[in-house]
Order: sequence, then C-alpha cells, then structure tokens
Amino acid sequence: MRISLAHQPIQSVAADALIVNLFEGVKTPGGATGAVDQAIGGAISRMLALGDFRGKLNEVAVVYPADGVSAPRVLVVGLGPSAEFTIDRARHASGAAVRRARDLGARRVATITHGAGVGGLQPQDAAQAVAEGALLGAYQFREHKARPDAGRDVDELIVAEFDADRLAAARAGIEAGTIMADAINGA
Repeated sequence: MRISLAHQPIQSVAADALIVNLFEGVKTPGGATGAVDQAIGGAISRMLALGDFRGKLNEVAVVYPADGVSAPRVLVVGLGPSAEFTIDRARHASGAAVRRARDLGARRVATITHGAGVGGLQPQDAAQAVAEGALLGAYQFREHKARPDAGRDVDELIVAEFDADRLAAARAGIEAGTIMADAINGA
C-alpha cells in the first residue's frame, strides 16, 4: 500500500472510500467529519440520531452518499471515549477502518488523521499512527497460501490535510509510520 499526503479537504479527495471518525458519545459531528456530514446532507448525523453508530473504539459504519463527496462510500470509525484516547487507539482505529475498506473492495482510500484535532495528538504523531495502523492492520501473510486473495488490497491511502501549517509534520509522520510498519511486517 502506498501512502501519500494531499493538501485538500477530505470531502474533495477522489477515492473509493473516505474515512472519518467520531468519539464515543458525540451527538453532532465537528471538524472534518462535520464537513463531510454537511457535504452528504447530514447522513452521519442521522445515523447518530438513530443510534446506529455509537463511536466505540474500532466500530466502523459505512454510509453510501448519493452525492456531495468524491467517493461512493464514507466510513466512520469509532475512537472510543475521548478521555481514554491515545496514539495507540488512533493506530487501532486506522487499522480497523482500512481493513473494512479493503473488505469492501476499495482500492484507493482517503483518510483524515485521527486525533490531530480535538483528540489532542500532535499532527506528526497522528499521521504516524494512521500510517502504522493502516499498514499493520491491512497486512496479510500470503506466502504459504495456495490461492492468495488477489485483488483484495488497498493500493493507495491518501492522508488528507487541509491545513498548510500541518503538512510538513504530517509528511514526517507518514514517513516514520511507514518505516516502522514495514519493519514490523517484514520481520
């Protein structure tokens, strides 16, 4: 999986799936998730109002927007309670969301950095957690399989960052996370 950085809002990234997040107990999406919710006509807010998504750690819901974003799917991943949020939870949430995108057949996926806003993580740490979680979570050892699952991989993960002041930190985090995950997956 290639990981790249895009300087644009998540809702404008052309992809097979977009990944946004919510903490447990949130009633009204804010930040990038709120922007995506607004772009798709409040579908995430309706899902929350119906109780179909609670934001539990690693919970992943799929929304199929009619329009408003450049992707046929929006995945909402739960980050758990905000008081218990850590970089490790950001890593796990990223892995859960990318696995779900892979299982849906998405080849090109765009994500925000989980926890870089209200979660309190530094942009570099959040980007590193996203890269590590995605690469570790999507890893499949296939060397001894008779028939590997061809075509069931995410080819590209695009980390969307709209804030120009955070780009250098996000880039450094993606590079560090990729190195760490590749070392672990190759061991």
